[in-house]
Amino acid sequence: MKIGGLILPVAILLGCISDPNESLSDVTQVSKLKVKDNTLSFADFEAYEDAIQNPDEIIDLEFRSISRLIQRQEVSSNARILSDDETDALKEYEGSLIVDILDEEKTVVIGERLFYLDFAKKLVAVTKDFSLKQYLIEGDYDSDLVYLFSFEDDVIGLLEEGSTGTILSKKKADLENRRIAAVGSNCDWDECRYDSNTPGDNGYEYRVEAKHVYQSSGVYFKLFSQAKHMKRNSPPLYSGEPTEIQISWDYWFKSKRNSIGIQSDIDNDSKWNDVYEETHYSSSRGLESYRLDSHFYVEVGGNHGDGAGGFAYWDFDLYQIDKGF
Repeated sequence: MKIGGLILPVAILLGCISDPNESLSDVTQVSKLKVKDNTLSFADFEAYEDAIQNPDEIIDLEFRSISRLIQRQEVSSNARILSDDETDALKEYEGSLIVDILDEEKTVVIGERLFYLDFAKKLVAVTKDFSLKQYLIEGDYDSDLVYLFSFEDDVIGLLEEGSTGTILSKKKADLENRRIAAVGSNCDWDECRYDSNTPGDNGYEYRVEAKHVYQSSGVYFKLFSQAKHMKRNSPPLYSGEPTEIQISWDYWFKSKRNSIGIQSDIDNDSKWNDVYEETHYSSSRGLESYRLDSHFYVEVGGNHGDGAGGFAYWDFDLYQIDKGF
């Protein structure tokens, strides 16, 4: 979603600065928007929405935004340098209002919360404890006072509903190269699996099991991706629980059956079920060569419940399986 496409009305607040010790360089007030310590601060979510509807009020403010940092980096060898990962990730947002909203540290204050956007990992860290700002900037989110969301989440809506984050793990090792690094256990050329458990908000435990497989049985061959969502309130047995499951795939194969030959596809689909399987190939003849990448999105709990911290989901890639590459 491109934030730069939104627009909102803000009246200019005329008046004096309440604290005589504060100068105009420290605090610039535009309605319920101000710049303090070089960070934009909005009075509340409504004020933030209003400011987006009138983007000139933001763009005309004099403060060191990430947008200005990018411009300086392009023209000056003395400018502070972004990492290669940050530079590449920010290219997607060129011309978007979000880079004019964020300061050089990629933070913004809305109401009582500090927001930090990690473009390389595509996540949003939120906290009411402003003393944690430097930790967020350094990529250390492992605190109960920090809520993590994906860029794909409606973060403000979720916060208004009381969510405490949708990303289940805050450990650096789990977040490193997020959405690029894959997961899986017992992975080989023909199969890779992944499973994960998480507590629910209702005494239940939820589980996801995902796999992609090249299955061979001599007279029947199948290439597929599959995810299952389950629940239990006491060990050891799980039962299926319908939820939103989305599978994205990228495959290429060459069949030993001439009428099938070489085929490839990149696509995705979703179903509301406890089991979703996407079959990419099925034949009495095997595959001479192939590769398969699968990405899974599975919401925790479905209609039955949520994760312990509110709405949550699993979002991961499996290690690629391949033969002949």
